[in-house]
Amino acid sequence: MGMNVDAGGGGKKRATPTINITPLVDVVLVVLIIFMIVTTMMTRTFSLNLPKEEKKDATPNDSDVKPVVLTVDKSGVIRANQTVLGKAEVRERVIRMLAAKNQKTLFFDAHDQVPYGQAVEVIDLVRAGGVKSIAMLTETVVK
Repeated sequence: MGMNVDAGGGGKKRATPTINITPLVDVVLVVLIIFMIVTTMMTRTFSLNLPKEEKKDATPNDSDVKPVVLTVDKSGVIRANQTVLGKAEVRERVIRMLAAKNQKTLFFDAHDQVPYGQAVEVIDLVRAGGVKSIAMLTETVVK
């Protein structure tokens, strides 16, 4: 702590108090560093794992290898691999199709003009049927 001593003549010598801001600056810098570290930990990330593109020559053209694709067109018609399904039969048919092809992933595609709620309702129907893995297609299948 710094202080000034009056060197004047006669009388009592008094120390004049001065404020030392060094501890204040130290505390502020420590708090700043803590905030910088905490804010980087608070950011939420969304990871997306996209499959690598495979060569088309390496895949056999067997019908058992074709994935099960569930689509919803702009009029609201639900199709599983071009087979038209009603909402009541989506749950059972998709599970049987996946079991027959020994697959675990269902691919889903909806037209851009389909309301979000309707697309989510179809996904919920499939999830209620027992599908654990649903992959959203990045390239459009529905026209």
